[in-house]
Amino acid sequence: MEESTAIEPQTERGSNHFKNRNKKKKSAGKRFLQNAKGFGRKNSFGRGAELEQDEYNYFVEILEAMNGLEDADERSTMACNVYEQIREKEIKTSSNQLSSRVLENLLGFTDESTLEHLMEVFVENFRVVCCDKFASHVLQKMLFIAVVRCVGGSQPDQEEDGPAAKKMAKGELGRELEYNMGHEFGEGHRKVCGKFVKKVAKFLLNNLEDFVWDSFGNYVIRQCILNLAGIAEQKISKGESSVVKRLTVPEKWTKLINEFSLRLLAWPQFADLPYNEFTSVLLQNLLTSLARSEDKFQLAQIGEKLLNESFLKEEPPAEDDEPEAVPLPKVFQHDSSIRLLEVLLSVSSEDFLKDHLFKQLFQGKIVLLSNTRATNFAVQKLLDNIADKHLLELFFSELDAGLEEVLQQGHTGVVANLAKACNRLSCQQGKLIKLLLDALHCSDATGEKLLNSVLKLMPPEVLAKQENAPIHLHGSVILQAILEFNKPIKLVSAILETKNDSLAKIFTDPRGSFVVNAFITSKFVGEKSREKLIRHLEGCYMDLALSSHGSRALELLYGAASPTQKESIVKELSERVAQLNSKPWGVIINRKLAVDSYRKNPTAWKNGTAAAPLNDKVGKLFDKVIGGAESRKRK
Repeated sequence: MEESTAIEPQTERGSNHFKNRNKKKKSAGKRFLQNAKGFGRKNSFGRGAELEQDEYNYFVEILEAMNGLEDADERSTMACNVYEQIREKEIKTSSNQLSSRVLENLLGFTDESTLEHLMEVFVENFRVVCCDKFASHVLQKMLFIAVVRCVGGSQPDQEEDGPAAKKMAKGELGRELEYNMGHEFGEGHRKVCGKFVKKVAKFLLNNLEDFVWDSFGNYVIRQCILNLAGIAEQKISKGESSVVKRLTVPEKWTKLINEFSLRLLAWPQFADLPYNEFTSVLLQNLLTSLARSEDKFQLAQIGEKLLNESFLKEEPPAEDDEPEAVPLPKVFQHDSSIRLLEVLLSVSSEDFLKDHLFKQLFQGKIVLLSNTRATNFAVQKLLDNIADKHLLELFFSELDAGLEEVLQQGHTGVVANLAKACNRLSCQQGKLIKLLLDALHCSDATGEKLLNSVLKLMPPEVLAKQENAPIHLHGSVILQAILEFNKPIKLVSAILETKNDSLAKIFTDPRGSFVVNAFITSKFVGEKSREKLIRHLEGCYMDLALSSHGSRALELLYGAASPTQKESIVKELSERVAQLNSKPWGVIINRKLAVDSYRKNPTAWKNGTAAAPLNDKVGKLFDKVIGGAESRKRK
């Protein structure tokens, strides 16, 4: 591997991604309001349906008032007042950009009679609102609210899906969902909501051919299918969405999903659906919904039809392609179909994935697909869902000589997912370590050189000229997976042989800090190695404590330490308490480890604290840190 082929870190989400995204959302909301005011001053009263000036100004004032309105009851009062103002003008008002935004945001806080009236109006105007650029969003929200209100009172206790969902619980959508899930709606109202959901689904089924190709109608269909499966999903911002709740829904709703599936399967143009952006996402949502409703028969039917009639078609190579290039099936020629394939890999049965998807689409093409920017994500998804050791062996037989090329291309996610698959299936682990170290030209390296080569995914000779190269996210993920292998001794030794100040620098890095999680929790890293690591870091505990990520690593180390080592950690920190308290995370360490108490009375601290684990709250923090590692690994 020459210097010119050094692997560049891929663009990844930083630790402040969600915080920055929320700031951008708030900024976008302010810009929307300012733009709305500007248009009003120019006597331009919004896109879509034209409003009267006084109406437009009214909605500008409502939108501005909503920004500081946190209380659900106050929002409910505002919602009822606003919807009363537009009575007999609901469709026109929903078709204006400004007013539709207001109506959509307030819809979830309407009372029973207001929502039921709106449902009646929209039922009479389905064809108009489904394809309207702005009214369709109000219909989507109405469908979502109807689903939640219909089934919300009969849900078992369950947590939201994933970290993103928990973050959303504190935001706008979280308040809305909490209001509609927790409010005591009458049985009659719940039935009306259920009938509305069914009417929407039936209307969309009867007009599927008209709406599938329309950008706004298509989105209504997609949301309807997801909602029928109990997937309460809302678009958060452009290009992003978060599943907030997975609801238990009536069995008759899942039968409606089956009708959508049968209707699409019967289409003469079914084979072309994966190659259009709108229809591809529709099929992705349909597969997700069928998987959620555990309709294995329909999943198998769609999977077989997609594979045989659509995916396996071959397109002639482009003019600039080399004649000897391996012809790829049509599915790999388009971004929309690749994303559909990724979803199919996630929901398919083990046998269908192994005997059909792998053999007919991937076998013989692993290196080529891994080296192509668009298709390497499909390879990653395949690795995520492999559950058969023999299949992983076949994968290795192809990638054996191509791993270095994959790393050179910068498609490091393939290697990271391969490491996770080896860990999950407990096979091919030694082979992966050998291939990886050979590809990085560090088979003979030890200690810090070996550790940094893996963490930064660069050969030692390249690292010698790029000492400040950052830790690669996938390098950290790969190392974490290797530490959980049956025999991680080579990398364990490399960590323990690295100078303690260099190790502390790694553990204070947002990506490197998660290596501590794997080292502490792996059942294949010996107790003596853990003790040696904690002892090896003596003199660097303060460096860890004064870093936000290092302080979490320090808590993990403290939790795994023996009573004597716990005292050693606290003793070192107690000698520089003022410095410890200079950082907010240092203050937290001081409180949790009772550093001040040790400084005042070491004997009392030792008798009361040294042998005790951290409190339950800290234990939960450990769980979050360790659990959060998986979500970070995937980014």
